[in-house]
Amino acid sequence: MRGHIRKRSKDSWTVVVELPRDPETGKRRQKWVTVEGTKRDAERVLAQLLTEINRGMYSVAPAKMTVGEYMEQWLETLRVRLKDQTYRVWKQWIQRWTELLGGKLLSKLTPMDVQEAVNKLPAHLAENTKATMFTVLNLAMKQAVQWKLLAYNPTEGVKAPVRRQKQMTVWNEEQVHRFLEVARGSRYYPLFHLALATGMRLGELLGLTWEDVNLSEGVIHVSRSMVLAIKGEPVWQEPKTRNARRKIPLDPGTVEMLRIHRKRQLEERLKAGPDWHNYNLVFTTKNGKPLNHQNVWTRFKQLAAKAGVPTIRVHDLRHTHATILLRQGVHPKVVSERLGHGRVTITLEVYSHVLPDTQKEAANAVGRVLGTPWLATR
Repeated sequence: MRGHIRKRSKDSWTVVVELPRDPETGKRRQKWVTVEGTKRDAERVLAQLLTEINRGMYSVAPAKMTVGEYMEQWLETLRVRLKDQTYRVWKQWIQRWTELLGGKLLSKLTPMDVQEAVNKLPAHLAENTKATMFTVLNLAMKQAVQWKLLAYNPTEGVKAPVRRQKQMTVWNEEQVHRFLEVARGSRYYPLFHLALATGMRLGELLGLTWEDVNLSEGVIHVSRSMVLAIKGEPVWQEPKTRNARRKIPLDPGTVEMLRIHRKRQLEERLKAGPDWHNYNLVFTTKNGKPLNHQNVWTRFKQLAAKAGVPTIRVHDLRHTHATILLRQGVHPKVVSERLGHGRVTITLEVYSHVLPDTQKEAANAVGRVLGTPWLATR
């Protein structure tokens, strides 16, 4: 890149450097900087600018490209790598950012612009949602820097929304028994029983087919989940990680429960006749259609209230399962494998609240082996 120095007046200089041409129009671009001082000062500024340009620190984004246009193009490049549900959610968030920033030129976007947009995010949005939306914007701007469309990431230095840790609430053994006793008369009982018995996610439970269940061996193979149903049709997605694809052994009581559930479902299928939707799902409506997430949640709250137990999320049944196992002394590695965590450290971090109890039990167990204290025998 070329540059030169022009004398403006005594002790005042203009440094002019050539920037990369606009990739869209091909037009010439320059950067002008005024330097007060000696010519040597101006020469130092010129050298610095040329170095920065050679390092790709100046934007080469098309002059007319807006933030909204760029983010739409960026999302499309990711479409083949994103799951359908993720793509739809991200598209909604990008539309929100487009409302706030879309008209601004990408090459002119500043941290102040981004901060003003963050401050204008609707108050009704949860803080965690805002934080995730900001993460998507940050990823888009990082990619713009990597593609050398921007010299720097304009989201850096911005006070981003703070992600709040979701509070985990679990049931103890007695509360689990009370809930299951009340739920026993509900058609949702097998679903909630299996959730507590395996720690499976709701999407994994709703996407479970009878091909995934081996009652003879007493195991379940988790191979996919159902993320939503469009016009009553199930939409499946592959597990996010290799560890999420797992085999979960079942206790005899749960195997027997599933045998009874299978028999009742076959009776419903015969009764429905040609109206039965044969997706081979384990948990369905009376005509074989997949269960709706919201309906499951509504019924779950009703049963919890009737049982007089704290109202928790359906997902907290997964946490309840893990907590019960850890308190029963099951090795964290085993619990991690049942949950489909990638590393046992994830399990230990998520369920650290359980560890003080298990540590005390471990200390007592050692004490029982060691017996009478040495000092007491003297």
